[in-house]
Amino acid sequence: MKEMSHYLIENKNIAWSVSFCILAMLLTVFILNLILGLVVHFFDYTQLIWWHVLSPYFIFLLFFVLVWSVCAELYVLREGGHSLAKQLKARRLVFDESTPEESTALKVVEQVARSFAIDTPAVYVLPDEVGVNALTAGFKSQDIVIILTWGALQNLDELELYGLLSYEFNQILSGEAVENTKLKILYSGLTTFSQWGSKLAQAGYNPYATSYRNKFETIFVAIGGVIWLIGSLGILITRLIKYLTLSGRTFRNDLKTMRLMNNNANIQTLLRIYVHHTGSQIHSAYSESISHMCFANSLSPQSWMNIHPSIKDRIYELNPTLLQDLQLENLRKLRNRPLFSLFRSLEEEITDITTPWSSPQPLPLLRLSPISFALNDAIKPLNPEMRKNKKRPELIQRAMQTATGSREVMVAILMIRQYREFIPQDAPVSHAIVDALLNLDGRIHVQIFHDACKNIGHMPTSIARQFLTKLACIIQEDGEVGLLDALLLERVKHELNLMPAHLPTAIEDVKSQIVHLVDALLHVQQINSPNQLEVRERILRKILTAVEMQTFADISDEPLDLAEILNDVSGLLLRDRLNILAIAERCLWSDRIITQDELDVLELLYWRLGFDTKDVVEQMQKKNSLMII
Repeated sequence: MKEMSHYLIENKNIAWSVSFCILAMLLTVFILNLILGLVVHFFDYTQLIWWHVLSPYFIFLLFFVLVWSVCAELYVLREGGHSLAKQLKARRLVFDESTPEESTALKVVEQVARSFAIDTPAVYVLPDEVGVNALTAGFKSQDIVIILTWGALQNLDELELYGLLSYEFNQILSGEAVENTKLKILYSGLTTFSQWGSKLAQAGYNPYATSYRNKFETIFVAIGGVIWLIGSLGILITRLIKYLTLSGRTFRNDLKTMRLMNNNANIQTLLRIYVHHTGSQIHSAYSESISHMCFANSLSPQSWMNIHPSIKDRIYELNPTLLQDLQLENLRKLRNRPLFSLFRSLEEEITDITTPWSSPQPLPLLRLSPISFALNDAIKPLNPEMRKNKKRPELIQRAMQTATGSREVMVAILMIRQYREFIPQDAPVSHAIVDALLNLDGRIHVQIFHDACKNIGHMPTSIARQFLTKLACIIQEDGEVGLLDALLLERVKHELNLMPAHLPTAIEDVKSQIVHLVDALLHVQQINSPNQLEVRERILRKILTAVEMQTFADISDEPLDLAEILNDVSGLLLRDRLNILAIAERCLWSDRIITQDELDVLELLYWRLGFDTKDVVEQMQKKNSLMII
């Protein structure tokens, strides 16, 4: 009964679509005939504008082209989504020949398809499209495909990709993907002239060609432009009909996707598109005909009657307060910019905002020398399995059997890292635990910290904030803070569910934060100051422009919040985060043996920026062994 109801609804929708399409065709033919009538009337005043001597032939020619275009499109798309992917010149993704980003997309598609017990659709990528977008097409479960843009693979992390693909799976499950494919065929007659003109113009001019230029490019572009102009009427009428009939469904699909997947991943995807300049535009001759099939607007934001509402409106519809939070976050980042102090009073008036946990004041300076144990302990990192299973004193084992004892062990480890082997007698920490830890190899301390962090148990929010503040006060007791200690604190935040909101950021807005992060990375190293400055300059040249290099020539001696910096950097595009991590590996750890502290920083940094750390640790361990040999 349910299938019969769905079938009737689908047939009703198609019947309405066919009616609107016929209406659009008649309107297009009438207006084009009227324009031709004006031309004929200019030369022969006896001819009527709306019906003249050329009208029968012209109308027959137009209807022939329209019907032929629909039939041709029906034949071209006979294999469903695979045919559309071929028409768009998309490349199919397969596991054996995929890059890491492509493999991630394939794994997410498999995972979602398995959760809904449906056939896994084929996945294609549009290799030349830098906008973040996706579409789904096909007639039956065997030929349904998901087509992603190259920009979606390169710019979205796994969570954001999950949100994008969730929207596409919602279209598959609701039958909208099939309906969209049929609509593309129906309206193909009205978009044919425009596509012909675009293809002819593109054939004459290739913006990427440097060595060879077509000598007839001007003619091709001119003729293509005229044909496109003739077809633009059909485009406008098609867009009007689609706007009137389809524009309201994007909001409904966003809400359905949120309820279907029971998460906010699609909001995260919309935020990514909203924050970054890449947008969702597709620069293809077929972008008009597939606009109703896409996740977001495939046309220029300035285009008239876009089917999809703006990204800003979609975010507001799903979460009205999120954009305000994002704007306040951007306002907060302006503190580091010149002249912002003039507007500080305006910022202080905003008092009704619930703020997340923040580091205790005053903020510390960056630690310019690494905290480490004896050099013998820091030469080579321990094997992860050996480090995890190494025997520990009975006192430590007993303490870690309870949440309170685990918290005491964490406090002791941070106290040791702060004061090395000298702990003040009045320090709020168990000296028995401190003595037991000092009798251990210092390279095991961070592993014990991780294990203890998993045992601290659930705490009320107020108690969790107090505990976090206590740890933060310890690591910045002397007015300085190092990157490893800040990353350990981030791990505790994660366990206590006190991590700040993950808000996407643009790299242009966090250049100063990236510079501070590079400085913090450098000061984890066991190298002298002149070499540090040389390495620093080499790294920053890969990130900053010449003008920015002058601005950040000196290491900042201002108080900073490393946790805030890490959160800002974690909101960058996937490719930007990978670039920062690659620079860190190449310039900081490529020409020397990595120490235990350095490996701990690298592992935690990968985790904080949203990546799996196991493979990285194994890779650096192998590299270390080769360098020692």
